[in-house]
Amino acid sequence: RAGIDLADRLPDAADAQFAAHWNETLRFLEIVTRAWPAILAEAGLSNPAARQVALLEAQARAWEDTPPPDPVWVAGVVSGMPAAARLLRAVARAPQGRVILHGLDQALDDAAWAALEETHPQAGLRALLGALGARRGDVADFCPSARREEERARLLRQALLPAAALGAWQDGTRPGTDGLWRLAPADQQEEALAIALVLRDALETPGARAALVTPDRALAGRVAAELRRFGVVADDSAGEPLSDTPPAVFLRLLAAAIAEGLAPVPLLALLKHPLAAAGLSPAACRRAARALERACLRGPRPAPGLAGLRRALRDVKDEEAHGLLARMEAALEPALRMDAAAAAPPAEALAALVEAAEALAATDAESGPARLWAQEEGEALAARLAEALAALPTLPDLRRGDLPGLLDALLDGGVVRGRRALRAEGGDAASAEHPRVFIWGLLEARLQAVDVMVLGGLAETVWPPAVDPGPWLSRPMREKVGLASPEEAIGQAAHDFVACAMAAPTVVLSCPRRRDGAPAVPARWLARIDAYLGKPGLPEHPAAAWASRLDQPEGAPRPVEPPAPCPPVELRPRRLSVTEIETWQRDPYGIHAKHILRLRKLDPLDQSTEASDYGNVVHDGIHAFLHAVGAEWPDDAPARLTAAMLGELERAEVRPALRAWWRPRIERIAAWVTAREAQRRAAGAPASVLSELEGQWRIMARDFALTGRADRIELAADGTLAILDYKTGSLPSMKDVADSYAPQLPLEAAMARAGAFPGVPAGSETASLLYWRLTGGHEAGKEVPIAPKDRTLADLVDAAVARLDALIRRYDDPATRYLSQPRPDRAPRFSDYAQLARVAEWAGPDEPAADDAPANGGENGAEGGDA
Repeated sequence: RAGIDLADRLPDAADAQFAAHWNETLRFLEIVTRAWPAILAEAGLSNPAARQVALLEAQARAWEDTPPPDPVWVAGVVSGMPAAARLLRAVARAPQGRVILHGLDQALDDAAWAALEETHPQAGLRALLGALGARRGDVADFCPSARREEERARLLRQALLPAAALGAWQDGTRPGTDGLWRLAPADQQEEALAIALVLRDALETPGARAALVTPDRALAGRVAAELRRFGVVADDSAGEPLSDTPPAVFLRLLAAAIAEGLAPVPLLALLKHPLAAAGLSPAACRRAARALERACLRGPRPAPGLAGLRRALRDVKDEEAHGLLARMEAALEPALRMDAAAAAPPAEALAALVEAAEALAATDAESGPARLWAQEEGEALAARLAEALAALPTLPDLRRGDLPGLLDALLDGGVVRGRRALRAEGGDAASAEHPRVFIWGLLEARLQAVDVMVLGGLAETVWPPAVDPGPWLSRPMREKVGLASPEEAIGQAAHDFVACAMAAPTVVLSCPRRRDGAPAVPARWLARIDAYLGKPGLPEHPAAAWASRLDQPEGAPRPVEPPAPCPPVELRPRRLSVTEIETWQRDPYGIHAKHILRLRKLDPLDQSTEASDYGNVVHDGIHAFLHAVGAEWPDDAPARLTAAMLGELERAEVRPALRAWWRPRIERIAAWVTAREAQRRAAGAPASVLSELEGQWRIMARDFALTGRADRIELAADGTLAILDYKTGSLPSMKDVADSYAPQLPLEAAMARAGAFPGVPAGSETASLLYWRLTGGHEAGKEVPIAPKDRTLADLVDAAVARLDALIRRYDDPATRYLSQPRPDRAPRFSDYAQLARVAEWAGPDEPAADDAPANGGENGAEGGDA
């Protein structure tokens, strides 16, 4: 665009005495200077930039030879490449031609004009005048300015003087600042809300028009969102990125779901998109998607693809879920036809994706294409993909997993513009774009005026932008070749700043105090204005204070009280498991939510399998072995126990990487268990061994049932019992066991004594209570006996029974409430109902709320469950 022949100039750009890597870079850039032009010439094509230069040159020559007889005006140009300057010269010399240099400062003295740096607002216009072969004296005034504009122009001119002319600040006079405001919100979010309030406040004046001008698209989006709080839809001249429009998002979600083998998160994102219907009504599709989610997408991830979903649904009787899966299979068949491991032509893969999207978008009343390609965004997407399909045959084959990247590349840079008054389905007039509120970029704001203008994002690296010469050429090399300095971009941004600051009676200059969590550096122009004016400088706009108060509650804060439900006695549970007795003491609200409200926490999507499944594999493997051998101990016990546990690992259907990680741990557990069994049996073999034994104890005096499942009960020849519990995570503290806050094993002993377990004689006393901590780590296993101090195991069991009896009596009292974590020092390690109880809102700073889920390697979820 600069009219430079890089093939001629680049070879001599690097000085031989400097770093050799620049010469290596120049050799690499021969791709641009020699190879690529040869490819274009062979294909009969040209670069877009070269074509633009050629068109400008051709138009300039045409008008030089035959000046246009009709009026031709050029406005809004602040700098230009040589070809554009030649065209402007032709326009200026035409009989009715005019080149309007917006914002040219005629009052700046000649010494300051000559000393302008590249970053000055007038630097681009000075360069443009030079390219036109003109001087400032050749430029006539287009229209007279008002006194306010003269004062503001003088303020900006003096504040932004080049360094060589700053002596003019010593004259002591300062122009007025009427209509100029500073806005310094706390952060980016408060900046967006404050700007939205400024724009909304302007609408209180009948007929007034307001605009935000910013190069920061993120800020523009936040302001547009905040304006919607007040029922205002701003006219954003930048349009909407094509990739963010509903049909494009639908295609991207479909590509992601296909690439990830219909994994739960991308699949649900796809099925819950407004365009997804699969031949149903949109509402019915959403309902079926929720049924499918509950049926098989929560918890551990199913196996990939439709086959994995079918396997996950095989034991589920839900007609909606099965029906949606069948419809999905028919709709997605074109895209799934492409094997995940095989490569296919990009055009074929994209066509299959579009075919699947059309099938999935079809409803019971409207075809898929009619929905997918509707309105401006649908038309723009169709045009973009049609153009791409013609070019894709030149690309190499790709795999199914590359589809999202291909689609993102195709959509990148696309913009949808146009006034869509009723975008939302079923929208009304409230969703129409407001005729008096605008959001403009720097280019769109040129030559426009409103009553109130906010210049947002005035922070270094935003406005002005960060400049970088790039990785290919150093600054001396760019200068030697004749390329523009990167700092020229700052000069153009400065010109836009000054032009916008002159374009409205009321102008608000906004820069947040913090950006992205770090202190923000105000734009250099704001710093210059502050330095020129001194204290107090520009007046502070009250919008930041409005924003800080907008979401504050009325009156004094009212802390959330902990829940304290008190249900009728007849609704209170009369049956709990031994592990729920611990919950009953530590978090009674959890019992209320589970058994009275009958609420169950949904498993997360893509749930980690490392805690519950690992414990299940260990428990089920040992149980399978003991069920086969009983009290006997065969000579090949190590091999059989290992085989039993590895068999359970294979049946667990965990992902292959996790199976490979668990296998050596399980083998170490099997080795430790067999070694420990050999030691124990050397002191005497048990008469019988009962594994995973379920029992129920009816406490008739209280009309209460206690249930539980013992991992292992051994009956000795003398009639005493040994009760073992396997733990794959952490063990309860001995203090909690002694205080009956971890009463699982003592209560199981009480159940055994009461004859609650089949095969265990009533009246049997327990001689030992043991924890086996089985991690398979550096210490594969550890036996921890419960050995209370200063009392016997029988006393410990009696204490647990007495505490249970007191607990039953307490909650049989109609006045007893089910409190949430009444003792912070005894709060559970995790709770499924902490969020429901809003523990984090009412717990004190020294009372941390329990986690919502166990940590990896935590307790086996199957232990002590309900019978």
